[in-house]
Amino acid sequence: MFEAGKEPLRTFLIQHSHDAERGFFLRSAQSLLPPERRDSLTVDDFIVVIPAFTVSELTAAFQIGFLIFLPFLIIDLVVANILLALGMMMMSPTTVSLPFKLLLFVLIDGWAKLVHGLVLTYTA
Repeated sequence: MFEAGKEPLRTFLIQHSHDAERGFFLRSAQSLLPPERRDSLTVDDFIVVIPAFTVSELTAAFQIGFLIFLPFLIIDLVVANILLALGMMMMSPTTVSLPFKLLLFVLIDGWAKLVHGLVLTYTA
């Protein structure tokens, strides 16, 4: 059973990982492994492909997180500037901006866009 699923899993991991990460983990594994194992190591081995896939996915996750964070940061800055212009320095901008952030997320259908973007990362 394990042997039957090994090649499709390897193909999936190779397809969805970056070449740079695979090269890095190949060089790292070659420097860490003993010489007899080092010579037979290829870029398609699971010891190389699994960490490369993980790092590729973490990179994509941080990019998505940053893109989600930017509009919320802009809302925080705008609300803070408006509160300062009104002379309300003691009022927390976070308290005022949170409903606007939630409203923005609901109005643009944030969950659907987020899930849609995540699913599209696995299409060929």
